[in-house]
Amino acid sequence: MSKEYRKSKRVKPNVKIEIVDLIIGTEFGDILNISSDGLLVACKSRIEVGEMFQTEWKISARGLKNINIGLECLWAEVQYTNLCLCGFSIIDISEDDQNILDRIIAQSKEIEN
Repeated sequence: MSKEYRKSKRVKPNVKIEIVDLIIGTEFGDILNISSDGLLVACKSRIEVGEMFQTEWKISARGLKNINIGLECLWAEVQYTNLCLCGFSIIDISEDDQNILDRIIAQSKEIEN
């Protein structure tokens, strides 16, 4: 996706974030970048477009609590490494959790295209 279509700046988080699927209790994968309305993840299992997830983000930073975020998969591409690159849209987040996410984004380095 080219930069002119993005609504929000993308950043590589400067803190470790573990995303856990709250329904089945498994870890999603590694965050490659995040924005205030979405994220790119290298998922450990195959994800289908349109799937929705209720997730907990376990943030390893002093002073930041874990946050809960609802996600929907917008696109998915299986890699030769068997990881699945997935673009997610944030579809459900509380105001308090959005403030924490915005704080992480503000403290992280923007990704250049």
